[in-house]
Amino acid sequence: MIKQLARALLVGAALAVASLAGAQDWPDRPLKLVVPYTAGGQFDVVARMVAERMQRTLGQPVVVENKPGGATLLGADYVAKSKPDGYTLFYAGANAFAIAPHLFAKVPFQRGDFETISLVSELPMGLVVSGQLPVRTLEEFVAYAKANPGKVNFGTSGSGGAQHLLCELVKDRAGIDMVHVGYKGTSQVLQDLLPGRVSAACDGLLAYAPHAKAGAVRILAVSSAKRLPALPDVPTFAEKGLPDATVASWGGIMVPAGVPAPVRARLVEAVTAAASAPEVQQRIASDAAVPRTTTPEEFDAVIRADHEKWGDVIRKLGLAGSK
Repeated sequence: MIKQLARALLVGAALAVASLAGAQDWPDRPLKLVVPYTAGGQFDVVARMVAERMQRTLGQPVVVENKPGGATLLGADYVAKSKPDGYTLFYAGANAFAIAPHLFAKVPFQRGDFETISLVSELPMGLVVSGQLPVRTLEEFVAYAKANPGKVNFGTSGSGGAQHLLCELVKDRAGIDMVHVGYKGTSQVLQDLLPGRVSAACDGLLAYAPHAKAGAVRILAVSSAKRLPALPDVPTFAEKGLPDATVASWGGIMVPAGVPAPVRARLVEAVTAAASAPEVQQRIASDAAVPRTTTPEEFDAVIRADHEKWGDVIRKLGLAGSK
């Protein structure tokens, strides 16, 4: 018995030493950062900035790989099933961890399949309408939709995500009838929004801001608690009498559960350094988002709070388990 115990302790110690040695050599090859959205959208742009800065800290390239689809569940599932060696990272948002567990009858992974690294930004969203639509304010949009029931549609980058739920909230609270059209990503939404094939969109605002300046689209309201410095003339939903639409998504980096503690610690250091760089924070703010870094524990708390908040929204809308 004593010999068996001693042997088990020796094996455990050997494994710990091997793990530590491997962690000291890490990284010795490029890392992969999986983004569950198409290229060019707000998540993708910020992820690429952070990936480039992480390379400076880690000494290895961090390659962004886009895996859109399934309200971000496809990308999340891919990472959940990846080897927990610190070489595969996930640029996570609220959709996979705070929304999907309530909205979908079955999700192919568990929250426990992931460990947090750090938040990068909070992502307020907005209601954007085509310049072809004869409205300039949220009040005019609501009046137009009520006068044309069932004829107004809205596009989002996927069914069941935060963007979709924001428009459903507006639809419910304003008492209007709109038809949802799901797309793979923001660029596809814009392709139909600009010529007016879809009337409106709920989304992060990075890709829409240049078109708003050109008059091709109009941003009617934002979902943040306060007006965004990058869009000072755009009112909040709360200002317009829709306080329930004060919601936000977020972007942050996670890894498959089981990554060795020393490797996870180095990732925390690299991500927070990258996301805290002045040029990155300035770019995030200029893109109508809010820069924010956290400890893993703080990130965990954000997920728990948003899981409860979005669950309440989904239940009130009668959408629980509807997908």
